[in-house]
Amino acid sequence: MSDWETPTTTNGGDTWGASENTGSAGATWGANGGTHDAGATNGHFGGDTNGDAAEGGGGGGGCFNCGQTGHNKADCPNPRSMEGVVCRVCNKDGHMAKECPDAPPMVCRRCGEDGHMVKECPQPEICKNCGEEGHGAAGCKSARKVDRSQFPDMTAEAAWEIIVAAIKERELDDVKDAVQIYVKASPDTTYVQLEEAFRSQEVGIWLIAIEKPYMAPTLTNMDLQGNMDKKYTVTYRFSPKPTRPREREVWPETPEQNMERLTDAGEVVDRGISKCRNCDELGHSAKFCPEEKRDTDTVNIVKCYNCDGEGHRVRDYILANQLSGPVPRVDRYACKNCGKGGHISKECPEPRSAEGVECNKCHEMGHFGKDCPTGGGGGGCRNCGQEGHKAADCTEPRDMSKVQCRNCDEYGHTGKECPKPRDYSRVKCSNCQEMGHTKVRCKNPLVAEDDAGDRGFGGNDGGAGAAATGADDGSAWPAAGDASAVDANSAW
Repeated sequence: MSDWETPTTTNGGDTWGASENTGSAGATWGANGGTHDAGATNGHFGGDTNGDAAEGGGGGGGCFNCGQTGHNKADCPNPRSMEGVVCRVCNKDGHMAKECPDAPPMVCRRCGEDGHMVKECPQPEICKNCGEEGHGAAGCKSARKVDRSQFPDMTAEAAWEIIVAAIKERELDDVKDAVQIYVKASPDTTYVQLEEAFRSQEVGIWLIAIEKPYMAPTLTNMDLQGNMDKKYTVTYRFSPKPTRPREREVWPETPEQNMERLTDAGEVVDRGISKCRNCDELGHSAKFCPEEKRDTDTVNIVKCYNCDGEGHRVRDYILANQLSGPVPRVDRYACKNCGKGGHISKECPEPRSAEGVECNKCHEMGHFGKDCPTGGGGGGCRNCGQEGHKAADCTEPRDMSKVQCRNCDEYGHTGKECPKPRDYSRVKCSNCQEMGHTKVRCKNPLVAEDDAGDRGFGGNDGGAGAAATGADDGSAWPAAGDASAVDANSAW
């Protein structure tokens, strides 16, 4: 087996980390943990079709509520206009859903009972992160109760066999699901233990801990036990080498460094708490922000994507036609040469248009160099001298009297057919960039094409070649059968 070859056989019976503990983690965290700042849900925004258009305030780039310029609808100081507003509950005009007299009783999102909202609920608040009473998810510092109820219950040995089978099929999603099944059977399993088991059994999967340069504040890294705010992000890879050049900056330098990172690593999950658009703090939405509303210095200008006009949008095209007359819909996939649809420019039957073309001779706009009125261009074939085609398309036999040799500068033959000795003074070496010799005859040290092209884990120059010579510098995996292969610290 070569140094970086993925093992094809695995001893499934000799399974690491077997456990009789089949206890399941508490099923508290669910898909409804997150909250969202939805903003306005009816009225002029969203699916209502009569709000903005009926008001007509935004036609000239002004406020869609009052029609005045200098501010947008969200910052309008005037009372909200109910003209044209359709209630999404009863479909009647003149009021919103929260003021609807026919609206059904409200249901509390905490206890599920009718007649009150969450802020008036007599039941204690339950944290959506840890499941305890008395606090919310925003200030919770406890580990999350990970819900793995969607995964089947089985022994750790059976789960490990599923992991190995998924790795052989190279199905990464199945590998991640199988790991969750294994952790459900053995809740105390860590990423470090999994990586040590993968290396000791020569399983072709690697857990690589990388440091992401930026992560949204509503996201965090969580380990297998639910502990959040981990520094590094765990990624599942079928190779210990970075697959993209930009990954080399965040890739661990050595396997020892990777193991150290895995102790403070986790997978990316949602925190389950919202971020305020007003103060940029976590834990509440802009609607319930305790700070004063911040003034925006800029005024948003609505611009149409179709005609680039201001004051209307594509979905407001009926309003745009009423304000400025019918505007033809722009075909963004039309031919760039003739402007017609149904074909592209290279298949256009029309002659090439010189609109927007700059002449490479007189630098004037509107014509090509071959049609320049100042002269030149010609446009004739270099082989036969006739016009209407290029030398590459010439049907006449090649006129060797016009061919100049690049070796001796004489006419009548090419450099490959030159009878004279090769003039090395015209040759440039691709290794040292000096004139007078080729790369084969270069006496300077050979320059590597890519110093980091064959390295695993970023920083070792040995690569696979060092492993082939038996160098123990941590730059590659040992060959099959090596006694040290069972040691996770020397398995790189």
